[in-house]
Amino acid sequence: MANSATGKVSRIYPSTRGTAIRLHVPEGTPVPLFGYFNLRQTHPNYNALYSLALVAAVNRYNLRIRATTEIDPTVEADVSYMVIDWLP
Repeated sequence: MANSATGKVSRIYPSTRGTAIRLHVPEGTPVPLFGYFNLRQTHPNYNALYSLALVAAVNRYNLRIRATTEIDPTVEADVSYMVIDWLP
């Protein structure tokens, strides 16, 4: 299993616990439970990572999300960090 996924942001769902982010990824790419990566409000870089996800969504950039654990479709995945690569 992998601990990261890369794709376009298809949904951002803010809630009281934090923000759930869904990526549109290539078929066969592992995704967490319900397809959402959880960016918890307790994350020390919550504001910066939330802003990065918004930039990726608005501009249709590929966003890479690294989870704190291996991605398992039966378990939620918390965000460790996120990256946008502007150059190939």
